Amino acid sequence: MGTDYSPNNFIRRTPNCLLEKYLKSKGIAPQVEIEVKSVDGENQKKTINVSELEENQFKPIIALIDLLEQEKQAEIEKDFRDIDERACKADIACLIEESQWEGHNLDITENIEQMSNHYERAMWVFLNHPTVFKNSGHFQKMDGVAFKKAYVWKGLTPNQLDSELEDFKQKMIEHYKKEGRGKHCFIEVLKRSAPERYCYFVYLEDYGDILNEFEGEIIKGKPVKPTFEVIFVYHTESGRIETNTRAKRDRIKQLHEAFCQGVLNMEKLPDKDSRMYNLEKLKTRFNFMPRDPQDNIAFVKLKFIELEVDFKRRISFTDNSNRSDIYNLINDALNQQNIPLSSVTVTKVNMQIVFRKMTDERRAKSVAFGIGTPDWCSLKDSLTHQIAQKYVERWGLISDETIEAPEK
Repeated sequence: MGTDYSPNNFIRRTPNCLLEKYLKSKGIAPQVEIEVKSVDGENQKKTINVSELEENQFKPIIALIDLLEQEKQAEIEKDFRDIDERACKADIACLIEESQWEGHNLDITENIEQMSNHYERAMWVFLNHPTVFKNSGHFQKMDGVAFKKAYVWKGLTPNQLDSELEDFKQKMIEHYKKEGRGKHCFIEVLKRSAPERYCYFVYLEDYGDILNEFEGEIIKGKPVKPTFEVIFVYHTESGRIETNTRAKRDRIKQLHEAFCQGVLNMEKLPDKDSRMYNLEKLKTRFNFMPRDPQDNIAFVKLKFIELEVDFKRRISFTDNSNRSDIYNLINDALNQQNIPLSSVTVTKVNMQIVFRKMTDERRAKSVAFGIGTPDWCSLKDSLTHQIAQKYVERWGLISDETIEAPEK
């Protein structure tokens, strides 16, 4: 995400030539009035194009926008906010990733490397590749939310066309009908790579509301039918499905079942105990190997572990870096209470993966996350979180049972 939006800052940092192109695309004459001194020292007004302004002259552009009709001002502000949100390193990476997808057959890396700042890069993509810009906004949202996960068959080709998704739409409408909402449903499907995953953005009609707005100087209530969004993701390599919905476990299971049937053409969600998180190997010292060199992992640390004793009580241990190793703490505590390690079960862990510092970084990247049995994990969808998820699977922190699609 970029910094908090400020019109002055946004216009000052976006090149005037791109602002002029944007205004033209909205049917607005990109001309502003400025004061200049005549040969005899008198102040005179002069009309020039936005691209002729000095780059730090933002007030004439603000004044031009302020003269527009309210609806047009609101449209421009929404666009500028969206572009401002992409004006940071992580979201430029999302734009590049989306441009490289086979559906666009683009690679904008070389173009944007030559630009002066992220505002110029984001505005340039908005103007020249609007579909790339729009789709990357979905990925931006995905990278910031946690998902509820389950494991199903691997290697399936999911339904993607509108005509193929009618059954899924109806299942979503029926699911939210019980809550008195979700009367209408619209679905967008996008594909992400590394790893390959299909992303379903499901928009449903939310509860009606009254939105207060100004008409001139008078406030009036405007009835609106807002939408709410549910995201589903299917990972072809691992068979993992995810949804970002916050709900009770049985409601999440119902959504996963609807996705399996309506998108993956499965008869039902596989047995609930299939490939849940299995943390037992973390009871004893674990070296968190193997690792791929290209992932640049410097070290991995277990920060917290919770043990269940005889299904009756739980004890937890935290490594705060000021005390001895976490496994020494576990051994000391269990020995003092005469509890054999074989009688305890690991129910939750917090881990940290620290990456080697790159030359263009101020500090080394890291990702901290938690895993809990049977099916809780705090990992999201950003690049570092995807790397962490890969190793959660590779290090065997998911039960050994894998689910393969039956041969037809």
